[in-house]
Amino acid sequence: MRPGALGLPVWRVQGAGSGYRSSVILARDLHIEAGIRTLLTGASLNLQPGDKVGLVGRNGAGKTTLMRTLAGELEPVSGHLARSGRIGYLSQESALPELDNPDLSALDRVLTARDIGGLQVRIEEVRRKMGVEDGEARDRLIRRYDRLTVEFEARGGYVAIAEAKKFAASVGIGTDELDQPVATMSGGQRRRVELARVLFQETDTLLLDEPTNHLDLDAKAWLMDWLAGYAGGLLVVSHDLKLLDESITSVLALDNGRLEPYRGNYSHYLAERDRRRAQRLRERKHQDEKIARLEEGIRRFRGSTEKMARRARTWETRVERMRAELTEVGALGKNVTVRFPMPEAAGRIPLEGKGLGKAFGDNVVFLDVDVYAERGQRILIMGLNGAGKTTLLRILAGVEAPDLGEVELGHNARLGYYAQEHEQIKRGETVFAHVRGVSSESDLTLRSVLGHFLLADKVDQDAGTLSGGEKTKLALCQVVLAGPNVMLLDEPTNNLDPQAQRALVDALEHYPGTVILVSHDTDFVAQLEIDRAILMPEGASAYFDEKMLDLVALA
Repeated sequence: MRPGALGLPVWRVQGAGSGYRSSVILARDLHIEAGIRTLLTGASLNLQPGDKVGLVGRNGAGKTTLMRTLAGELEPVSGHLARSGRIGYLSQESALPELDNPDLSALDRVLTARDIGGLQVRIEEVRRKMGVEDGEARDRLIRRYDRLTVEFEARGGYVAIAEAKKFAASVGIGTDELDQPVATMSGGQRRRVELARVLFQETDTLLLDEPTNHLDLDAKAWLMDWLAGYAGGLLVVSHDLKLLDESITSVLALDNGRLEPYRGNYSHYLAERDRRRAQRLRERKHQDEKIARLEEGIRRFRGSTEKMARRARTWETRVERMRAELTEVGALGKNVTVRFPMPEAAGRIPLEGKGLGKAFGDNVVFLDVDVYAERGQRILIMGLNGAGKTTLLRILAGVEAPDLGEVELGHNARLGYYAQEHEQIKRGETVFAHVRGVSSESDLTLRSVLGHFLLADKVDQDAGTLSGGEKTKLALCQVVLAGPNVMLLDEPTNNLDPQAQRALVDALEHYPGTVILVSHDTDFVAQLEIDRAILMPEGASAYFDEKMLDLVALA
């Protein structure tokens, strides 16, 4: 830590190689707000090539907003921000409205990260026009097509395509998915396409917000190796503790509106954070005791002799100065508390799917899948990426219709569905409107439940502006308030900080209803005492045991 040009502390990390290099992202005294909330104040950082930095903090602390500001998508309220070089930014969510052209194939979408992708799109447009024109117009198109293909080859187009396919395969995009339109892909598939696109981009700096969401074990291992060898600057937000431990060398902790730097990986940060807090507590205790002694002397001598009264006034001035310089000890953050209410009992078979099948165009996702859920069972839907896990869950929830088969609800069955892409969170509606839409409870009760999810101070905020972790909490809050006896959960731990994940596990352990789950989170699944697994795309059902946990990580 050293004073910056404006007299402010600047965090500077030793880059790879010898000596310090020129800055890629330089921030001085940033002040960032979300609505009326101050998320960050007085923040300064200097991110250079070779830096591997993990940005940590609780859900809602402002990590995603800071990343978007550094990427240039948002403007700070005040402060100085300078960027140089090529910056690649992976946002926490890859919703279709954010895509330039959602009808592009997955491969085309990856290729657009470089100029070569735009050139290929123009070549394809000319080729299509050649098929419908004739005469002189067609001759002009042929000449243009020849010029574009020559340029494409000269700029290494075919090599770039091979490289793009390699990145796609490394993050779990299958060969058959490369030609699939992005618009028809699941949220997890789109997320992997965006990750491949950012990594293919040839950047000087990477800003990655939850890059391991929707990745299987092999893809995570590949990503950690790739990031370890990445020569540019890296700032990553992730709740994947293994990624933070293996791929970063420094930590930035965002807490109570302040950034605090730490050397070392995530494990070292946790130990050092506790040590610093203990030290601040000791300093504050010593300061408070000294102030108390002085104030006792002031009370004793204020009405005494003139000499002692003057001394008391001197002590008052000293106390005021000491209070202005007290060591700050940030309050420990509040914890999320998740409690699913006791639902009304459903029949013995609350949910059943018979002969279910689904296809998107020529892509048949699965055929003749049966789902048989008994009251109180925990069922895990398993399968590789693209096997149709999310699609099956959406069909069971009634969000999507099957092409074949049917879903039957049993006696008194009430469904609660959590979608991994936060589809139920609508931009333009307040947080409070979202919970009011699913419950007739009193305003006081709704605000109380939002408080348990640490959303009480955001009741009037546009839900579309929440962070990914906050959207997850709001979506889970909606499920809680709906009082279901059958819960369908699609990757519910994505974007949740460790404390919130533990709270969710505890709530599910005490929930007596039926749970049908999709999750890549091995630790989460291991704590839920799963009864049965449905293996996709075949739809085979099997009793779950601990040996299957290895498959969970691979799925």
